[in-house]
Amino acid sequence: MLAGCEKGPSGRVLEVRMEDMNEKLKLIEKRTESAMLMAETGSQDLKQRIEAVELKGTEVVTQTSSLVEANEARFQRIEQTLTNVMRIKEESEAVAYLDPTSEGHRTLKTDHGTFLVRMEKIQRNPAGGGFTIDLNIGNPTGLELQEYRLKGDFGQPAPQLQPGEAYGDYSVRLDEWQKTMIPFEETIVVPVLPNAWSRISLPLNAPSEESLKLIRVAMVVQRARLSNQEGAGDYSVVNADSDGAGLVKTEYGPLLMTVTGMVPEGGSTRVQVSVGNPFGFIINEGILSGQFGPTAPRKMESESTGLYQQRLLLWSQEMEEFKTRFTGTISPLSWSQASFVLPTTDQSRIKYLRLKLEVSNLTLPKSTAP
Repeated sequence: MLAGCEKGPSGRVLEVRMEDMNEKLKLIEKRTESAMLMAETGSQDLKQRIEAVELKGTEVVTQTSSLVEANEARFQRIEQTLTNVMRIKEESEAVAYLDPTSEGHRTLKTDHGTFLVRMEKIQRNPAGGGFTIDLNIGNPTGLELQEYRLKGDFGQPAPQLQPGEAYGDYSVRLDEWQKTMIPFEETIVVPVLPNAWSRISLPLNAPSEESLKLIRVAMVVQRARLSNQEGAGDYSVVNADSDGAGLVKTEYGPLLMTVTGMVPEGGSTRVQVSVGNPFGFIINEGILSGQFGPTAPRKMESESTGLYQQRLLLWSQEMEEFKTRFTGTISPLSWSQASFVLPTTDQSRIKYLRLKLEVSNLTLPKSTAP
């Protein structure tokens, strides 16, 4: 009976339905696979499109950044060029341009006056290497320069602006040329005599004579003296061990000053002085500034110039800067007692005073006329 039921009409209908359902399932599976494939393909395409947009955005940002950087670099070159032009204009009178092929002298402007300089010759320096430049310095003033610095640079002459050349391109070439210049700074203690020409030697660590086609040099005077008293520009020298009076310059004229004693005061030393005022006004307040140090070395008869110059250089490095209030009323047309404080307890270091006085308060005495 069971076998008969399996082979009956109901069993065959069930088989047909099962086959039909299997076909439909296969069709659904195919459609699903196709839909998933299309979705995956669309997703990849969308991803590629997004990546392309991002790449184009990155390219635009990069191009924009490059353009901004190029403009900034251009503006910086223009600003640098203007700065260089202003600097050259400001320094043109202070810096002397020396050319071995040019005759005549150049001017050296300093805080102590205008001097003349002329290049005499270039020769090798067998002792220190490089080359030695023989200079002739003309001093039309009454000051004897005892110590000074020559500083600047040397190299090839500056490039010239070519016909039709853009100024921006020339500025770039000028900047590149400036980078090739070799700086120098040399302290010299060979005296430059007053109202005369003096020959000095400037050592330069140059690789070849060809690199000395242009020498730009400026002078900074560090120590000088007059024929009748030591001083330099606005500063004058007072020797603490001297019985005589030294001149102290002010904006109203020079005063006389003699050191009369020194007294310890905490971690400092109060220097007592006698001040002679040849003017008719009373000085109530003032500020002293300058340098102080030990006694300046003197050249011994048997001492070589080189050794003496080394001792002078070591001595100059011991000088200390100071700025202090000047205490005491300076009466007119007479001598007065005053004092000031220096930041040291070692009185042996207060022998050489290079100073000036800035008067901050003065008065005139009352009139005695009826």
